[in-house]
Formats: sequence, C-alpha cells, structure tokens
Amino acid sequence: MAATAPPFFADRMPPDHPRTTAAERTAYDRYLAARNHYKEELLDEVVAAASDSPGGPVLEVGTGYGGLGVELLRRAAREAPLELYAVCESEAARELYARRLHDAGVTARLRVAPGGVPDPDDAAWRGRRFGTVYSANAFNTWPDPAGTLGRLAALTAPGGRVLVNDLRRDPDPFILEYSLREMADDTSEEGRYRLRTYLTSLQGAYTRAEVRALLRHAGLTSWTAEPDGPMALTLRLRRAVARTRPDPPASTAPSDPWRSP
Repeated sequence: MAATAPPFFADRMPPDHPRTTAAERTAYDRYLAARNHYKEELLDEVVAAASDSPGGPVLEVGTGYGGLGVELLRRAAREAPLELYAVCESEAARELYARRLHDAGVTARLRVAPGGVPDPDDAAWRGRRFGTVYSANAFNTWPDPAGTLGRLAALTAPGGRVLVNDLRRDPDPFILEYSLREMADDTSEEGRYRLRTYLTSLQGAYTRAEVRALLRHAGLTSWTAEPDGPMALTLRLRRAVARTRPDPPASTAPSDPWRSP
C-alpha cells in the first residue's frame, strides 16, 4: 500500500528557511550539518557512483550550508580519494563551507551560483562535465525542479550518474512520530529551532507520488524516484553513453575560476 502524507501535511507549502542575517545563516548551517549523519547511505552511493563513473570530478549542488561534502571527502578517503566541486547559493554560504573544509583538513573547489543551481550555458560551466552529480536538502526548495534536474543532467558526462536526495512528505508515520517526540524533548533555543526547521522542511517536501507525477509530466522518463529509508527519497539518473565524440572533461587549469579554500 502506498504511503500517504499525514493529515497535517496534506497540502505542500514551499519551505522558507530565513538566511538573511549572519545568525540565521549560522543556525541553518548547524542544522543541516547535524543532519548529515542521516545521509550515510546517500554518501556511500555517491562514492560507489564516483568509482564506477566514466571519470571526472564529483559535483555537489545545493545551498552549500551544512558542508555535506566534508563528510563525503572523509568517506572517500578510506577507499579512493575524489575531486569535489561544490556549488553554494551565496558568498556567505561559501565562507561557511570553506571553514568546514579547513577545519576538517580536506579540500574542494567552491563556486557561488544563484540559488545554488549551476547554469550549463553560463561561461563558467560551459563545456564542463562531471562523472557524478549529487544534491541533498535542496530539491524541495527549487522553484523549477524539473528544469533544475535537466540542468544537472546536462552537466553530467555520458555514463555518469545524478543522485538527488531530500525529505518526503509521506514518511513512515511511526518513525515520524518518534523523530518529532525526540526533537520536542530538547527545549533549548537550538532544539526549538531544529524542530521548527524540520517541520517546515517536511511541510515543503513532495510525496513520492508527486515526484513521480512531476517527472512524468516533464517527460523525464529516464529518472527514477524511490524511497531512501523511512523519511526521504532519492531521484536517480544514469546518462546514456554517447555514440559520438565524448564531452570534454572539467578543466583544472590554473586559470580555472573555481576557488579552493
């Protein structure tokens, strides 16, 4: 039987997480960083995809808050080191990401793009292709999710993979109740922020049926959308191998405008 959204989450409301002030940005960064341990299976899949990809670096797309790429680099270091490029929605997010990279002793190339979404037609991206592209905690915030998925596919090399993970609004009801009770027990200011932000994120999430309908209506038939544990879902795409001349790999020349903190 297909899961349905709880009655109090029946209607989707696009999430709004204020990030105007430095305090708001820091709070949101800490919130997402604290939730990184729920992304272990996604990170394992990204590492596996990178090792099985046609080559080229890995691209992280999203707000830049939370520094999930730090955990990815730590994980990959135990198997096969990878080259990570990460997109941030603002200079403030990039600075927070760079600080996390520095503190962890790992490196990645960071770049700011409006909304944290790269445009393949922009000069900084034109001709770049990545073996693996992934995103977490951002899909539910994209104003044009179908269009954004198309952009990510365009940035992926033939034979490469795209993984997009986020909360879903039709989670396991028992796990949801347990999670909410656990968060509600923390009455500190940070705990109240965590609960409020989580509820807002959940209210703004799609159900699996909604995502599948979105893909179908947009003609994105090569994409799949499957549950990832009791609370999230992952959209997946494996780009077909081109029969013509392969796309050029991402440049790492000294003139590269990407910045490595």
